[in-house]
Amino acid sequence: MADDDLESDLLATMIESVVAERQRRSDEHATLRAGDAYKGAIRQIDRYILDYGLGINMIEMMATRNPPFFEQLISLRIKPHFIQSMIAAAQMIKEGLHDPARREMRFLVEASIKALWLDQGSPSLRQDADRSTAVSPKTVAEKAAALDGLGRERFDEVVDSLRFGMLNEAAGNQYRQTAKSLYGTLSTTTHVSSRNVERDFANFEKGKHFAFETIADVNAIARLLRQVLDLALASHFEAFDHGLVGDLFEPHFAPAWSFLKMPLVAAIDRHFDYKHERRVCCGEVG
Repeated sequence: MADDDLESDLLATMIESVVAERQRRSDEHATLRAGDAYKGAIRQIDRYILDYGLGINMIEMMATRNPPFFEQLISLRIKPHFIQSMIAAAQMIKEGLHDPARREMRFLVEASIKALWLDQGSPSLRQDADRSTAVSPKTVAEKAAALDGLGRERFDEVVDSLRFGMLNEAAGNQYRQTAKSLYGTLSTTTHVSSRNVERDFANFEKGKHFAFETIADVNAIARLLRQVLDLALASHFEAFDHGLVGDLFEPHFAPAWSFLKMPLVAAIDRHFDYKHERRVCCGEVG
């Protein structure tokens, strides 16, 4: 047999092996996705999305009591952007595209916070600090590290300048911490960064590729989505008329509404414990 024929046979065998392994993994993953545990994880995603939609739609409905709100509050006018990002993130999670889903979540974090900042009257920010000229990175390691933190400082200033009318001091601090943490985490997939590049390298070495997500992967991104939507809803409520927000919480959000169990929205809910109808329900007054 000629050397060329031998090389051709070896190449064909390698290709057949790769195709067979790919098919095995695809069949295995299809079985996983058809299982009850995987479907349950996806249902949790759907619940968060529907409950977020209820919250933001109720704000818009309450705003119709005073039409000028729609000329004054950018949080109301860019609702379609919030909805699109929410739906896109959920759909991409279902398709196994978790990094694009994180990019939509990052937009939702940034847009909801900046809309709140604008609707509060754009609180003043400190002047940019003088910075000495940095030395340009030379090695690959230095260049990878230089990817991180770009543009982060200005966002932190916006978050620190926010004022809250329904979140108490402790909840306000938690809001700021959550906002900065989510923005930093999600920015590693919005911009190319050392974290996501090194993560992909490590996963590739383990034979783990995107679109072959496990149930644990879905649960992890569901927890992230829950945090993002909790922060976004808290931002929407704070940007709106606080008296009307109180009218929303008592009659319209049933105990089963998932965001009542989430830190920031739950803190806003507690702000209205003084309301007479709630005290009657709790047996505090007759």
